[in-house]
Amino acid sequence: MADAEDRTEAPSARRLQQARDDGQIALSREAMNFIALMAGAIGTFALLPVLLPTFVRNMQLLMMHAGSAPLSHNSLQQTAEQAFQSGLLIAVPVAGTVMAFGIGCGILQSGFLIHPESLLPKFERISPLAGLKRIFGGGTLPDTFKSIAKLLVFSVVVWNSAKKILPETYGMVGVSPGNLMHIVSDVCLHAVVAMILAQLVIAGADILWTRFRHTSKLRMSRQEMKDEYRNTEGDPHVKGRLKALRAKAARQRMMDGVKDSTVVITNPTHYAVALAYEKGTAGAPKIVAKGMDDVAARIRELAQDNRIPVISNPPLARALFPLPLDSEVPAEHFKVVAAIIAYVWKLKQPAAPHTPIS
Repeated sequence: MADAEDRTEAPSARRLQQARDDGQIALSREAMNFIALMAGAIGTFALLPVLLPTFVRNMQLLMMHAGSAPLSHNSLQQTAEQAFQSGLLIAVPVAGTVMAFGIGCGILQSGFLIHPESLLPKFERISPLAGLKRIFGGGTLPDTFKSIAKLLVFSVVVWNSAKKILPETYGMVGVSPGNLMHIVSDVCLHAVVAMILAQLVIAGADILWTRFRHTSKLRMSRQEMKDEYRNTEGDPHVKGRLKALRAKAARQRMMDGVKDSTVVITNPTHYAVALAYEKGTAGAPKIVAKGMDDVAARIRELAQDNRIPVISNPPLARALFPLPLDSEVPAEHFKVVAAIIAYVWKLKQPAAPHTPIS
């Protein structure tokens, strides 16, 4: 494993994907806290005005009948259940709003990643020794400073909100409950809005920091980059060797095709193109071998060893050389090639027998 000082290269796409498959993603907890705080504020200030009158009415009914209700076990249990249900009617919608927003934020941050193994219990999560290492380890120092800074920011926000109402507290004596509730709600609303805005700034900075730290943890050394390339793309030396072997095998097959060719067209030394054609076939002659310089010399040598005619025709050789192997001669060269093949066939015919003069 390379030392941290050697990890100077940005993580590759494969490294990032492997980390994602292992459940390692840049997940900002402060962004989750911002969403939870905002959802809690929305649920509180939007739902409570609708749900609270019902809760107050239920509590009033319970208190009105508190003195007349029998003090039996069933009566007390029924009263407790009614109070508990009334509280749930307020708590569940607010808590559900926070939970829904929190899950949505986590899904958006993770890119819809589902990693069941992260939900499995791990011993290091409950181990006191591992907990102490996480607390006092060097990796937790940034989180500690971040928590202290966050505490200071919220302390300033709460103090500014409370400072505005402190001079007015002495004049609240004797204020009706409705007016007092209105004043407290306004103060709480301003304080919550200020905290949400502060948390928004903290969450934005934490998202940038989390992504930077995640990328830094996955940085690679040059050796790791080479090893990954070798594992994914193959060893360059092995690939070069295999490429050379394939080229050699293809060249050998091409040279074997020269032995079965009909004629070799040359330029006369730079290019050599071997053509094959059988009588009675419907197709045009095919290019079975071609080469230039040393390969052309080898083609001419094989042609001579196998008694295959070598015809010098520079324009035709240059025209046929760019064509791929096993391709047929184009129609514009039919006439010239047909004349050459006819000449070759004529050369291969045995000489007419000599008739003695009687």
